[in-house]
Amino acid sequence: MSSTKQINKAGKFVDARHVNELRENYRTERWVENSNHLGKPDSLSVWYSLDELKEYLETAAAAGADGVRVYFGAYPSTYPENILLEGRQTVVFVATQQKQSDTGKTENKDLYVSTRKGPEVIAFNFGSICPPNCGSNGGKEKNIFFLAKQSS
Repeated sequence: MSSTKQINKAGKFVDARHVNELRENYRTERWVENSNHLGKPDSLSVWYSLDELKEYLETAAAAGADGVRVYFGAYPSTYPENILLEGRQTVVFVATQQKQSDTGKTENKDLYVSTRKGPEVIAFNFGSICPPNCGSNGGKEKNIFFLAKQSS
């Protein structure tokens, strides 16, 4: 008897009309207020190269991940590491693993790995956000992700 784990799937491909509708809804219903609150244009997008996303996904899979959760976030209002990011929203990818609770409920839990420093999440952030980086090369900034192999 084989016990194959079935992973729930949540996403699907969408067309340009759907993307444009979501972007326009965001601009009119959230972005204007966020920008007014910040006193400067908030970010509208985050860009990553395919190579770095592949590397992150391969790292997550090697650690046992079977999914990725995308959290919405905002950089601190005082962020000396990069003042252009101060207060602006971003996304952070966190590797997940499907678990079954004691009650039998299936949940996608954030995945932590053991390191010398203790448990560490496998997360990925610091894409090129627009604004402020809306140039032809996306104003590419160094991406950072935490890896068990780097922390060990």
